[in-house]
Amino acid sequence: MIPSSCQRDEEGVSAAVATVLLFGGVISIISLMLLSLMPVIQELEGSLKRNDMQAQMEVLGHEVTVLSESGLPGDSSEVEIIPVDGELNWDRLRGGMWYSSSWYEGDYFRIDDSLDLDRDIDIIHNGGNIQAVCFDDLRLGPDRPFIFTPNNQTDSVLVTPKHGLSIPLGPVNIEQGDKQYSLSIGDVLRLSTEEKIYSSHDLSGIQTKGEAGSILVTPTKINPATGKGQHWAIPLYAGETQIELFANDDLLIQWTIGENEDTDLAIKSSSVGVANSWQKQLTLSEDGLLEIMTDVDAHLIVTTGGSGKTYLIGEEGSFYSKKFITPNSNGNLTISNPNENEATITWKNGGISVPSNQVITIDWPPSNAISSLQILSSENVLIQWSTGEHGLTKVPSIDTGQLTGLSFLTNNSGLIINETSKYGDYRSVLSIKGDSGSINLEDDGSGRCISVNMTASGWISTTLPWKSMNGLPEGEIISAWRQGDHPASFRINLIGQEGDATHANLATAWAFHTSRLTYEFDTSITGLEVAWSGGAIVTNHPELQPSVLKGPTERQGPGPRFSATIPSLHPTQASATGGGAMTLDIQLTMRESLVSAQVYDLRRAWVGPYGDAVAAYSSTTLETSEDWILYPQRLDLLQDYVGWVPVPSYGPSEAVWHAGGEPIQFNLQISSLDVEMKEVSS
Repeated sequence: MIPSSCQRDEEGVSAAVATVLLFGGVISIISLMLLSLMPVIQELEGSLKRNDMQAQMEVLGHEVTVLSESGLPGDSSEVEIIPVDGELNWDRLRGGMWYSSSWYEGDYFRIDDSLDLDRDIDIIHNGGNIQAVCFDDLRLGPDRPFIFTPNNQTDSVLVTPKHGLSIPLGPVNIEQGDKQYSLSIGDVLRLSTEEKIYSSHDLSGIQTKGEAGSILVTPTKINPATGKGQHWAIPLYAGETQIELFANDDLLIQWTIGENEDTDLAIKSSSVGVANSWQKQLTLSEDGLLEIMTDVDAHLIVTTGGSGKTYLIGEEGSFYSKKFITPNSNGNLTISNPNENEATITWKNGGISVPSNQVITIDWPPSNAISSLQILSSENVLIQWSTGEHGLTKVPSIDTGQLTGLSFLTNNSGLIINETSKYGDYRSVLSIKGDSGSINLEDDGSGRCISVNMTASGWISTTLPWKSMNGLPEGEIISAWRQGDHPASFRINLIGQEGDATHANLATAWAFHTSRLTYEFDTSITGLEVAWSGGAIVTNHPELQPSVLKGPTERQGPGPRFSATIPSLHPTQASATGGGAMTLDIQLTMRESLVSAQVYDLRRAWVGPYGDAVAAYSSTTLETSEDWILYPQRLDLLQDYVGWVPVPSYGPSEAVWHAGGEPIQFNLQISSLDVEMKEVSS
């Protein structure tokens, strides 16, 4: 055995162990440092993702703005979006906004819970009694056709595509039963009244029983404050037709039918109590389209076949009124007084009394009338104009002052037919006398009026007259929008007390469901996004704090003016989602003016996770106002600023357009854009 000469070097072992431990400690420290740096690295990566997508969203926003503000239906644009990481998705349910405008000085109109998909909606108005609220489905979005149910008492319906700011590039697609039609602007089509009509574009139409009838024609774009208008596109049946325009001002009339067109002038008399009237006789050998334009707001009555009846609208936009202007055509006026008091009716050089709960018919116009006349009543009354022995008309409701409601005066002669909505919140009444008559064709989502009859200084709860979709899956909600079971954005008209008028059109609001295009990504925090929403580019990066990267496009001035175009961007059913490079094919399908009028109060609120941020962004220039610095929250003392002002006591997502007490020229239009998002092919 060979003896070993190895010896244990205790100091060396200790040094080695110390070195290993030191190395391990260094590694641990480095690991801890790397671990602590990971959020920083992730945030830097997140900033890269956000900034890259912000730039791409700004390109998208520019293309959408150009299409929305100046495009024509059929115009399109293509945008490619390439995410660094994350996914592109559509959020159809958490985006939206509303505007409201008041037609009388000192008034305001606000709404709440308007887009939460249930049936409850809250309203508030600062003055007098609220008599009723009326709703119209705007039918915004792809695959959401306008639906019409012809009245089963009529024999045929004549339709034409409704005119607007822009007209469809291609033909309007119409379906009835198993039949399909293509209709261009300027064409008319006669359909049966046996089945529903589905149209890709809104229609103007007349429903007729027999060979004659009279209608007060709905303008292409109605003035919400008065019910009058300046443009009509009227499909006319073959035969003898009488046209009458009547207004409270001089009239410049341009009219076109077929190859014939002309311009006429009607001058208003300076006599007190006298309005203005223009009449035209037409003979058509076949169905055709009459287009009329005026330079001032007016009413239009069309009578075919020499017989018919129709109710007149009062000067505040209500059928139930104390102030009317009447046609000058030969016929009769039937005045209905449903009040407990006698109604004293006066006009230039004449008048009558209508006892309580009575109806009186008089020859019209008076023998000494030189034109249309103004009529004043001491009580709210209904006035029907008629000629001949036959007629068909919708009877106005005396609780809402419109053609739907719950309370009707039905003691006129003739057959009365009640038509009740499936929701029970409103109904309509049809009056038939003889074997002929005409009524306007309205889509199923229009003119749903709910009686309120309440005076309150705070919020008033009322019911949206559609099916509740609250809590249902997204697919069912989209299907309900398509089928009309729930409104795909809607208009609200507020009716109530103004001066001595009890049923005046006080204010109007528009509530829009707008889809959001979202780019979703993660850093050290999940749930981050960059989104395009209603024309604004927004993000919640970093730390889930909502902020605005680029605000919505608005037009201001000169003077107290405000104009906005709402880009209503909606994905088609074929749109894809995901994390790959995507191409967005955006097409403008419709651009429509919702209102162009003088208003006294203008408000806007954004619905969704970025409402407060957008409202704050829109009012950033308020910081330059010395008046606001000296007198915060005092709108009455704010004289050096015109623009949006958030009102915190009302909720930061809501703002009022401040114009120093001056009336505001308000223009609002909506552009509907269909977008198909698909993955870029390799």
